[in-house]
Amino acid sequence: MSSLHSPFPEPQLTPPDPKLNTSTLGFTSSPVSSRHSSNFAQIQTWLHHCTTTHTRCTELPSLISPTAQLPSRLLDVTSNTIKLDCSIPPSGALPYTTLSHMWGTDPSACPQLTLATLPTFTAAIDIADLPPKYAYAIHITRALGYRYIWIDSLCIIQDSAEDWTREALKMAAVYGRSALNISYVFPPDKDVRENYLRDPRVLLPCCTALPGKVSTSGSKGNKGEKGGNGEGDKRLVISHRPNFHRPTWSPTVYKKIWPLLSRGWVFQERLLCPKTVYFGQERLLWECCEGIVDEYYGPLTTVPGSKSHFHRVITGLAAGLGTVARRETGSTGGGEGKELKREENDKFASVAYDEDQSEADEQWGPLVKDYRAGDLTKEYDRGIAFAGIARAIQASAGVTYLAGLWKELFAYDLLWTVGLVVVSDEERQKAEKRKAETREAPSWSWFAVVPMANKMGGDVLDWPFRTTMQTYRRHGLFEAKVVGFEHPKGENPDALLHDFAGMSVTLRAKKVPCGFEWWEQFDMLCVVPHGETKWMMGKIANTWKGEAVLPRVLKYAHDDSMVKKGDVLPGDACMVLTTEQAWHVDKADPAKRTHDFVKGKDVPEGWGTSYQYAGIVVVPSGVDSQGRETWRRIGAFMLFDNVTGHDLTGPFDESKEEDIVLV
Repeated sequence: MSSLHSPFPEPQLTPPDPKLNTSTLGFTSSPVSSRHSSNFAQIQTWLHHCTTTHTRCTELPSLISPTAQLPSRLLDVTSNTIKLDCSIPPSGALPYTTLSHMWGTDPSACPQLTLATLPTFTAAIDIADLPPKYAYAIHITRALGYRYIWIDSLCIIQDSAEDWTREALKMAAVYGRSALNISYVFPPDKDVRENYLRDPRVLLPCCTALPGKVSTSGSKGNKGEKGGNGEGDKRLVISHRPNFHRPTWSPTVYKKIWPLLSRGWVFQERLLCPKTVYFGQERLLWECCEGIVDEYYGPLTTVPGSKSHFHRVITGLAAGLGTVARRETGSTGGGEGKELKREENDKFASVAYDEDQSEADEQWGPLVKDYRAGDLTKEYDRGIAFAGIARAIQASAGVTYLAGLWKELFAYDLLWTVGLVVVSDEERQKAEKRKAETREAPSWSWFAVVPMANKMGGDVLDWPFRTTMQTYRRHGLFEAKVVGFEHPKGENPDALLHDFAGMSVTLRAKKVPCGFEWWEQFDMLCVVPHGETKWMMGKIANTWKGEAVLPRVLKYAHDDSMVKKGDVLPGDACMVLTTEQAWHVDKADPAKRTHDFVKGKDVPEGWGTSYQYAGIVVVPSGVDSQGRETWRRIGAFMLFDNVTGHDLTGPFDESKEEDIVLV
């Protein structure tokens, strides 16, 4: 594409077209390799356009790595002799490229930096001894005018646990500061020659516009095919043979043809770098913070999970969590649980949804679920392979990361749930074996939940309680608060990013005893506050088509996703309240705007009152080294109800705040 327009051009996809990759459109009698040097010009054009016109791509590195930290080592590729440069400064503006790839089923097939090979690599590395994917990445780096490239197996000492951990924790900076990430999408055992060959006469789609506008009632991010704005003409794509041509870019969909995207480590590599070129298949794709371009199809509509959406995740979480952190600093001092007071105003205040917190809420859960869908050779690496994402958000938002949760939103982040799964005894044993292979994580962290598919095929981990409670946070009556946390390696701040063993959090909250009951009617496990079933129901019956039905039920999600009727359940469990909310709704208001609940104020006629609370269920877990009783999480609960006036009586009314140590 010789000329581009911001963010990317919309080519007329009918050959010949000068905006397409002209180097592959010679209509010769032989297929053209996607590794051909003529394609370097295409990559250079994309890179130049992105670097000079894309604001988001320019600002992302400083968001992810404000200190401009550099890798400890880089490969110097300026001359015919490649060598490992170990004299890289700790920080600064040093441009380099990176390579994302799969090691394959036999990691020993990849050349590796070890303590023994370090002197040799610093002297010279023969490019003929490198795999084709390494050699081509080096060719791209040279063609773009860069001196350095970072390749994991050649820049991290593989037989040094200390060096491996230190460099692995730099991934936010390594990829965040990369001038270009070169992603080889196939595993090394594929026939690379066949993957690279392509014939533009066969692959180039013919697109024609059809009369009529695209409906704007489609799903978010897929409303039409011209940037997803729902205003473009419908298009018919005609191809000589079946191809993977799609108007949208989704990493979930592309996993079907690009195994690289299914890897857990690659998740952060792909998202943290501002610019990526994908190669190894029959065509080139470019992805950056402002979009993605297929060299044949042109600009593609992005969906959640793409780099452009991750930029909003970073900025949204930074804004939302940063706002929360500032509010926490200026609110109740001393780390006490918060009884959120309302002013006795003459009027009821109409409260809008906090947009910054909306971003923080909407983006974090899907981000975690996407990551958990990635495969890891060693499940033991689940924490450290996510550390780059955590470090990037922590640096940009100025908040505290606690084993997958944020200290500033702990009362809500605790509300993750695990969906039930139906498995055989054999599958149960496999799950237990996989769990045994994971690094230890505290019970309150979602890292303690091994990735597993639910009944619908998605991950068992979800955030329905968190989403509901976070939405109405402005109407809070009470929030639990973290008053302290401890880590055996507290002197090492990097350990907080990935090594969660022995970590504990002290939460100032309310606690009451509870029991369990299997509800036969709905075949579901229920939690029973104080052992009294009266607290399992809401106060006012719902209506359906004018008929009264059962009141709302206290929802409970057990952390053991394979629990079944007849299993022995703890007899000494307690419910811990993390957040409680109430608000009014004017039923005559078409917009159904919410208004502050003010205790003692008369509720205007025609107004309804809503009330909800949520928290976790815990069981005793012994005494810690300081003589404190500790508690282990086993589930989460939530109740939403409609009440009359100010009748907010609940199971926690007589409970006093106390410090609860969660392990």
